[in-house]
Amino acid sequence: MKLVYFLVFIIISCDSRDSEYFPSNLGSKWIYSVKVKSSYTGKINEKRVMILNAEKKNRGKIIELSRLYSDGSYYTYEIDKKKKILTRSSVILTFNEGIIEPVKKTIYPDLSFKQKEWIVKEQLFLVKGFQPPLLNVKPRSQFDMNYKIIKNHNRFNLNGVIYKNCKEILGKGITNFIGDTRSGPIEVEILNTEFLCEGVGIVKQVRYENTNASAFGNMSLTKELISFK
Repeated sequence: MKLVYFLVFIIISCDSRDSEYFPSNLGSKWIYSVKVKSSYTGKINEKRVMILNAEKKNRGKIIELSRLYSDGSYYTYEIDKKKKILTRSSVILTFNEGIIEPVKKTIYPDLSFKQKEWIVKEQLFLVKGFQPPLLNVKPRSQFDMNYKIIKNHNRFNLNGVIYKNCKEILGKGITNFIGDTRSGPIEVEILNTEFLCEGVGIVKQVRYENTNASAFGNMSLTKELISFK
């Protein structure tokens, strides 16, 4: 399953020695467990994803950071140290599913998180069809994801590991797509919860893409940090 890019687009790191929410230390490496479940099949597909800070350049107040993923894909970000803005500037993929959402976009408009709400342009990546003639259809609709910080955690326990100074972030979005021209548009509700910890980044993510269509059902993704060094 070629989900590495989409699991991706908000990966951050994990080290109490680093006071940032998007650490840029060269050579830092994260390993995540990723589980994708379908309500239609009841099955869970599990894999591991590794991310490495592979290249770093300083351009005045801008840090250009490139991250290498375990499937060979390569993502470059720009961290504006003065304005505290994180943008994604380029993507090189090793699979052919493509990107419908903008490659160049702001991921976090405020890395200090004084701004409590923001919008990010995203796309569907979990939903797929399970019945003919929609078998294996994968809609890629774009939509605005509305994010906001819903809770601050002084301590967050994940599988016995305690992380400090964490933000619980909730994203909500709605879109639709035409799965079959013989029927009307199918609506999808997207919910995305992330636990983002200081010096750690995303330690846990749970994402749902829910439909009322029997041929598609509901899909969920759970991502948890296994290790960082």
